[in-house]
Amino acid sequence: MKVIMLKDVGGVGQRGKVIEVSDGYALNFLIAKGNAIQATPQKIADVEKTNAELAKNAAEKNAAMEQSIRALEGTSVDIKAKVNEKGHLFKKIMKEDVAKALFLSPDTIVDFQGPIKESGEHKIKIAFAGAKATVILKVDSN
Repeated sequence: MKVIMLKDVGGVGQRGKVIEVSDGYALNFLIAKGNAIQATPQKIADVEKTNAELAKNAAEKNAAMEQSIRALEGTSVDIKAKVNEKGHLFKKIMKEDVAKALFLSPDTIVDFQGPIKESGEHKIKIAFAGAKATVILKVDSN
């Protein structure tokens, strides 16, 4: 029996996929637990249309993100932090802090040399899909 997965089920299928399983397994487990529905030609067409729209939206979002990353090349971002008289920070700056300042996901920062503990300029490399950029992070005192 063909079913459309409504939820991810380990070893069986992922949400939105049309799979073939035995009738008993489909009726007694997948459909009964609300993990799947029986596939009809109309429902399969609807799922394929939805999956195509999701793929298109994801591609557009990725293209916009790549363009944003390329636009950041050579720019600088300032982060204010408390420093002592020697220029050491009281609180180290983590990858997440830099990502928040750049309005990006921490996953896009690829070259981050540990937590930043000194004031001054630091090079940060970011990448997403095929786009790469180097940003100058300026850590200044409050």
